[in-house]
Amino acid sequence: MAHPLVHVLVINWNGKEHLEECLETLLSSDYPNARIVLVDNASDDGSVSFVEQRFGAEPQVEILALDRNLGWSGGNNAGIERALAKGADYVFLINNDTATEASAIRHMVEMAEENATIGALAPKILLYDHPGLLNSIGLEATDIGAAWDRGMGRVDGPKWGGRRPVAGVCGAAFFLRTETLRKTGLLPTDFEIYLDDLDLSLRVWNAGYQILTCPEAEIRHKFSSTMGEGRRARRKYYLNTRNRMRLIERNFPSSQLGGALLHYAAGECRAIGRALLDGAFWRIWAHKRAWLDALTYLPAARAERRRRKEEGLDECRFWELIRTDIMFCPGIELPVDGWYAPLSFEGKTVSPMPAKAYYDHKGGPLEITQVCPYPQLGPCLVRVHKDGELVATLSGSETHVTKLDLNEGPLIFTAETIFEAEQTGEAFDIGGWFQVRALST
Repeated sequence: MAHPLVHVLVINWNGKEHLEECLETLLSSDYPNARIVLVDNASDDGSVSFVEQRFGAEPQVEILALDRNLGWSGGNNAGIERALAKGADYVFLINNDTATEASAIRHMVEMAEENATIGALAPKILLYDHPGLLNSIGLEATDIGAAWDRGMGRVDGPKWGGRRPVAGVCGAAFFLRTETLRKTGLLPTDFEIYLDDLDLSLRVWNAGYQILTCPEAEIRHKFSSTMGEGRRARRKYYLNTRNRMRLIERNFPSSQLGGALLHYAAGECRAIGRALLDGAFWRIWAHKRAWLDALTYLPAARAERRRRKEEGLDECRFWELIRTDIMFCPGIELPVDGWYAPLSFEGKTVSPMPAKAYYDHKGGPLEITQVCPYPQLGPCLVRVHKDGELVATLSGSETHVTKLDLNEGPLIFTAETIFEAEQTGEAFDIGGWFQVRALST
């Protein structure tokens, strides 16, 4: 049986500390016909020499060293052009701060080979530091151009299985059929960064292909939820704001533009109002700059639309996947050591946990208070292990206190039941609510 050729493009800029695990896990793949290409954006941290020394003997590993930093889109485009020239059937764009399960590439190739209308696939990306929580399984998008990772911060489970259409694929792990790219064109380099993955995804749909989730293919990603500080945070905010409008100008169908622009204006008013309340006047300036850019970008957007019309790629096929019930990304909170921010319930301060949480016990007597704010949903059930041994089973739908006396060592709390966000109205899934405190001896 012939195996289609996959070029795995590992985009890198000064990410030497991530490369060993990233490349080792890719080399452990059980798919027999994958080329692993380090696409290096002119790093100055020794990334290229490290890969040459550590992986130079691996025939699967190649290096594309660029002479300047082309950014995420530009670097990936250079890798894609190389893959197209070498006859690749698929490209897999992946960030350097990832770890890939051995079967992931095989699952995606097998799924794509089953159906020639599949142009791209969204694997299941899990949070590296919280492997039981999702980072992304496709992109959600709204009619004001905002986008976020579907499933971000939610507990992985059967709910996220199955194959379903999604608006786009997260750029951290983006699997594409090269035949599709020959029709759509490559990533938009004038976006610089942010929403360029969604822009390409929408063009995949309009080229007559589907984008589906492939939950069998698992990747772990060292996701950072912070915007950074100072100029970096302000630059990120501006680019996201600017690119939302560029996305609309380039891709949204004429029949939907009127309603989308009205909704966009409402979203801008809301964002400006929030900036005024926060005293963040730099955000107001970012929006003003984005509005000016929207006007100056119109000629480029119109030229892109004309090109697609001439090539018969202007029929909108993605609109039913665009959300109109929400404007911006809903609030996302990630746990620390498995614990979310504490809250008050019946006079007690407790911390929610997802499917797993950790407590660094210093030894001695310990008191665990369990509460259940939603008794109508049924009892919580959480098991506590230490050194691989079960030390407590915490269950019930009412407040309950458990006292233990244990030697020093970490405790692992594992939830057997999960209260989903849709059930509780919370922003995340919860396995239990606890207060854990050491007692004085």
